[in-house]
Amino acid sequence: MATQKLSNDKPIQQINVKSITLEKGPKRKYTRKSKTDDKAKAIIDQMINEQTNEQTNEQIIEQSTEQTTEPSQRQIIEEKYDQTIHDLIDSEGDLETRISNQQLAYRLEKTREDNIFLEIMKPIAELYMQEQDSKTIIERVKDAMINTVNYTKIGQQEGKKQQITGKLIDFSLMNDDNLCVVDIDIHKDKSIEEIDKIRQNLIDTLPPNIGLVKTAHGGLHIYCNRNYYRLPSNRNVKVAVTDSFDIDVFAQMTKYKIENGLETKEIVQNRVVAPNTAIRETKNNQRITLKYEAVNDWENASHLASLREILDKWNIDIEMSYKDFAQQQHDRIYGVQIKDDGTIEQMNDELAQACVDGLKNLEIHNYPQPINMEVSLLSIFCGLYGITNESIRAEGMMNIRQFNKLSANADKNYGQASSNGERKPNPWILTKILRCHNKDYYEQIIKPLLKKNYEAKKKEKQILINQTLIPNKIDLTDDFTLLHIQQKAANGEYENEEQIVMDLTKIIAYYAGETEDVYMIKEFDAICGTLVIHHKLEGTIYKQLEK
Repeated sequence: MATQKLSNDKPIQQINVKSITLEKGPKRKYTRKSKTDDKAKAIIDQMINEQTNEQTNEQIIEQSTEQTTEPSQRQIIEEKYDQTIHDLIDSEGDLETRISNQQLAYRLEKTREDNIFLEIMKPIAELYMQEQDSKTIIERVKDAMINTVNYTKIGQQEGKKQQITGKLIDFSLMNDDNLCVVDIDIHKDKSIEEIDKIRQNLIDTLPPNIGLVKTAHGGLHIYCNRNYYRLPSNRNVKVAVTDSFDIDVFAQMTKYKIENGLETKEIVQNRVVAPNTAIRETKNNQRITLKYEAVNDWENASHLASLREILDKWNIDIEMSYKDFAQQQHDRIYGVQIKDDGTIEQMNDELAQACVDGLKNLEIHNYPQPINMEVSLLSIFCGLYGITNESIRAEGMMNIRQFNKLSANADKNYGQASSNGERKPNPWILTKILRCHNKDYYEQIIKPLLKKNYEAKKKEKQILINQTLIPNKIDLTDDFTLLHIQQKAANGEYENEEQIVMDLTKIIAYYAGETEDVYMIKEFDAICGTLVIHHKLEGTIYKQLEK
């Protein structure tokens, strides 16, 4: 016999309990009910419920205490994000750098909630990725495989009966964007023995949980997981170059084609050759068959190593910082060369001459691969025929053979490529060629000119806008101030710069001072408790607007 208490310390009736053990079996049916048993059961149920409620309340109080003493995951992410914005706003450097950083800070502020939400969702995304990671390579790529035909790397066309000789994997058709391939292109001037030795030495440095495929010329495809590694593009060619081999990295960073700085609805083909694929080439006047072959159990490889783990072994770092990644998206506006009426803008002579001067020391091929992979003769001609200045265009034509290395097929098909390029003129192709294949020249010469061109167009457009804008008058009876403009900007309420300008005319005006312009700005005076006009010098007003 024992005396038990409820959570409120009230004694309850003593109960005689007889302990018995029953074997498991079918439930017995009772035709009679004991009132005493029912009463005991009710008391026990009450005790259990109250004890459960007490434990639940204790857990809630404990969790609440933890939440008040420790910052939440969202708070930590918000603090880091806001610190990044604060650092950009307060960054030092020349005026152009500070303005650029402040513009980037504004864009980050505008997308703050979306970016923080994505950061918070990362753990859930990681759980999803773990589930995907448990799948084998063949399970991940089976719906993204395309037949190759006639011993080429060309995909089969619908409705045509052709000999199937292998498969391609198109990353753009996959359900996940985490799989990537490191391509080791061993130089073909090596002997077979040397190529085999180099390939094996590379394999010996790699982690075990990867998919390995020997390429047709003895190189290596390494299948791994990207795991949020921010690559500059889908196809990153020659990220490292040695005397014996080059390293490329292929992944799915952008699904849709970018044209004139804008994302289209056209899916970008992003393909690699799968194992068990045969191709044919001519060597020493003989047709030979080459094959892509799995080195390990490629199909069943899962829980793959990360791209970072592999590149770190070779001390290769091509990852973009978040700031550079955001800046890359922003820089696309400099490349937008399509006018409002849908026609392609003409390239000015200064930029055209700079492009021609940069087309040197390039390897030019005949087959028109995507520009970021290699330079084709057709793309060069399309760009040069788009230049309207005849003397600059002629100089560019002369430079093709004089300052560059053409493949045998490119030299053979020179006339045909020239004819085809003349039918598709577009000078802006040249800027992309230089961005991908003469990067230092592009950053030092072409990019500043593109920016200059963009700023000139922007200024010209602003002049037209200013001619049509009717400025507002400063009204001290209206409580609209700079604070309201900042709030509207933070909430993304402005659709264009004209709307910002119109709001600024409600609070700011200027007049010529003795040494510099003086600005009048409507502000709230806390001492007077009313709106007043303050007169400030140009430098002061600029600092205020920058904040």
